[in-house]
Amino acid sequence: MRKLHLALAAASLSTSAYAAVPLETCNGALFQEVLHANGEQLDARAVWLDKRLVRWPGAPSDGAYRLYHSPAASVVARVGGKVAGAAGSIKLDTSLTAVPQAAAERFKWVAAGPTLRVADADLARLPALHREQLVLVQEDARGMVVAATRIQSAGALDDLYAAAEGIRDLGATPAAKKTGFKLWAPTARQVALCTYDGPTATANAVHAMKLDEKTGAWSASLPRDLSGAYYKYAVDVVVPGAGLVRNLVTDPYSVSLNADSKRSYIADLDAPHLKPRGWDDTRPPATVQAPTDMVIYELHVRDFSLIDETVPESKRGKYTAFSETNSNGMKHLRALAQAGLTDVHLLPVYDIGSIPEVGCAMPQPSGAPDGESQQALIGKTAHTDCFNWGYDPQHFNAVEGSYASDPQDGARRIVEFREMVMNLHNAGLRVGTDVVYNHTFIAGQEEKSILDRVVP
Repeated sequence: MRKLHLALAAASLSTSAYAAVPLETCNGALFQEVLHANGEQLDARAVWLDKRLVRWPGAPSDGAYRLYHSPAASVVARVGGKVAGAAGSIKLDTSLTAVPQAAAERFKWVAAGPTLRVADADLARLPALHREQLVLVQEDARGMVVAATRIQSAGALDDLYAAAEGIRDLGATPAAKKTGFKLWAPTARQVALCTYDGPTATANAVHAMKLDEKTGAWSASLPRDLSGAYYKYAVDVVVPGAGLVRNLVTDPYSVSLNADSKRSYIADLDAPHLKPRGWDDTRPPATVQAPTDMVIYELHVRDFSLIDETVPESKRGKYTAFSETNSNGMKHLRALAQAGLTDVHLLPVYDIGSIPEVGCAMPQPSGAPDGESQQALIGKTAHTDCFNWGYDPQHFNAVEGSYASDPQDGARRIVEFREMVMNLHNAGLRVGTDVVYNHTFIAGQEEKSILDRVVP
């Protein structure tokens, strides 16, 4: 009876998963909707070495192996029983030839075990199968499960979609008479685009996106310039341990967002209204001829002016504080430049996931100098206060909103950041930013885990 239930669920979900995403999804309070739950927990012990080869460390070389798949994420593979809920399977044989040199070098850390091979007849099916739940199973002679595992997919996706390296227009690309959108999501079952007139407006439309089978990117083109509007993606994708999930996510390639990164902002960074007067002409001071000439000052944007009483209160801790050329801070930077300082290195100013951009806490610790009350007070608001060093990036290509005068307006942070750079140039200083791509804020199905929720 359980097998019948799983089979029916798989059949129904494989159809309904392709139903158009409703407009209500774009306006919902939830960042995810489980279309079909499957809480089965499996380790990912096997590894795709390329588009056709799989290594299963520690498994027997003489085992019988099948790759089961389900578009509805209905596969259940428990030791001692038969696989249930699958839409189909393909047989994998042990490869008798050497692993290609590039794959062998890349995955030399993978332990010994059988290298399994997808048959030539099944190769063309693999791109579509990667958009389903995949479970690799070792079976006995009766077809009973001996062991089951998920497969780490990076090697296969990189091989199958190598052409994606040539994509130059990921994100939103507005032009005079159209706006293009592109998202790399090769394992998604379906992707839709939600558009909004403003940062808090309800969605005005939802648009189906089209998959490019060669690159794994989904795209849509709307016949008007949407600069100044906002958008999100609805991504239907199989999530291990969760099932088939519809994730409502911002764009990993966002150039700006609204407050707390709830929606991506559509912008042409060359648009005149996003350029402060003189932006096109500003240049870094010609003070460095070689890297060894650099004298670097590391600076935290908020801390630079937060307690500087020569800065208007509304500008303290903001990009706009750097426009106060007679403040103590700017005088100090000019003096350092005259003394030989060449560069200001800004601590992370990309969109930071750990700082609330609206309503963050400002603890005011007090107590005896040798007391512990200060630490206790700060600890209560550690996850909601206005400070963080910033090594918690959510969107690498957008600047942080908590340092802007209006974080809700996607344009303000762009303009004010550029004004800050110009003011530092005028003070005789070059500007660099601290970007570390191996830092990410959070993972899995957490709301701010935009990379994992697009490609789990």
